[in-house]
Amino acid sequence: MARMSYELRPSKAVTRRLFVDVLRRLSAVAAPSDYQYVGFGALEFADFELVHRQLGIAKMTSIEGDAAHVERYIWNRPYGGIEVLAGRASTILPSLDWSQLSIVWLDYTSTQTAEVLADIDTVASRLLPGSVLAVTLNAHPQKLGERVAALESAVGADRVPLEASEARLGQWGLADVQWEILNAELRRTLSERADSAVWRQVLNIHYQDAARMQIVAGVVSNPATERLIDQCRFSDLDFVRAGSDALRLKVPLLTLPERSWLNRQLPVAAGAALDPSPGVSEADVAAYLDIYRYLEALP
Repeated sequence: MARMSYELRPSKAVTRRLFVDVLRRLSAVAAPSDYQYVGFGALEFADFELVHRQLGIAKMTSIEGDAAHVERYIWNRPYGGIEVLAGRASTILPSLDWSQLSIVWLDYTSTQTAEVLADIDTVASRLLPGSVLAVTLNAHPQKLGERVAALESAVGADRVPLEASEARLGQWGLADVQWEILNAELRRTLSERADSAVWRQVLNIHYQDAARMQIVAGVVSNPATERLIDQCRFSDLDFVRAGSDALRLKVPLLTLPERSWLNRQLPVAAGAALDPSPGVSEADVAAYLDIYRYLEALP
């Protein structure tokens, strides 16, 4: 088969660009370049590349838990202005300066844990209204018979919904339950603030390259910023999800020539059909139409 045209983790890459499309709309609140960005860069710093190039964000902080190899992370950062801080997020997050608007992406590779929820509490209790929080979690289910116990051990039995049965926690069920727990935690933390802050979700996406993953993102709002956030018109984006019903992202596996053939027929008028190349299913064509603008450009 011809070489595939996507990055090593295409679904993650598409999700990253969807997130940046949401962030562009923050201009109704403030210029995106006025925000600081806090994330977990790892060795690729892919999200840092995007927020700097696409949004002009200059103040960027990367938290790296692999403290023993921090020099390697510093060497790999694409811009010298990225501050790399070594240590666990639970230690670093409380020490950051939260006096300006922030975009925070807690991009975990693990499933939800009590420590993850504590990190979310730390950020949500400090973010200025108009700031953005995104959380990525592994949503791959445990073996049947171990699911409920594993979740209770990870987050605490008091946080687990009564409906979280072994059957429900299979497939994408763990993602749904983790969303419930995350949503409840955010609303509880924000309700304790003195500024009447609330959570306005904009993204709820399930995706899979290897493991099942999920991202939830939203804006912290209060009465003073509510009208400005309304003016962002996030709901104009067809991939925005404000509730529990997640967008199931699928990146079809197509070769470069197959993509090129479809691209030559785009954009397509409403109700019109594309002519796929041999062997490409209608389902793959439909999936490609949904996400082609967020894939890497063809060489």
